[in-house]
Amino acid sequence: MNEMSNAALLVCLQDQLDSPALHILFERYRPVLKKLQQRYFIVGFDQDDWDQEARVVFCRSVERFDATKAPNFGAFYRLNLRHRVFDLIRRSKALKRQQSRKVISLEANSDYFADTLKDSRWAVREQLEVQDAVQRVQESLSGVEHTVFNGLLRGETLLVISQRKRLPYRQVTAASHRSQVKLRRLLAE
Repeated sequence: MNEMSNAALLVCLQDQLDSPALHILFERYRPVLKKLQQRYFIVGFDQDDWDQEARVVFCRSVERFDATKAPNFGAFYRLNLRHRVFDLIRRSKALKRQQSRKVISLEANSDYFADTLKDSRWAVREQLEVQDAVQRVQESLSGVEHTVFNGLLRGETLLVISQRKRLPYRQVTAASHRSQVKLRRLLAE
């Protein structure tokens, strides 16, 4: 059966669709499927889904193919498969639109929304807490740590602070680390 021509296999399939010729002919036309897979993406589709849809279209194409109207089965199958892919893409986009329109009750999901939505009042509170912590941490900093910390608050780099204050870079780095540790401790309280 592997040696039969495509036309002979097609005639065999039109007589009996569940023939082993179906698998043979489908494999011969697999490059059509591969080309469409490379060209189009369908959300949630894996290789098995593509194969299944292609086989369904292939069976329908075999049943509907009329050699008197269109002499080339490959072009007929490719057109039918492309139309099916377009339908699937349209359907996936329609589902995406429907899912985005779902209405969700704020009261019923209050815990979820409290954890995921930003509350501007909390942002203001956090900013005030950070500003307070920055002021309080400066009282516990040594002279070098205070100089480095204020330079960082102004947006200066450690290298610029080192050069401007004529301090060894290593000392500036260590002072930066110590001041950050003190600030973190204070924020954790």
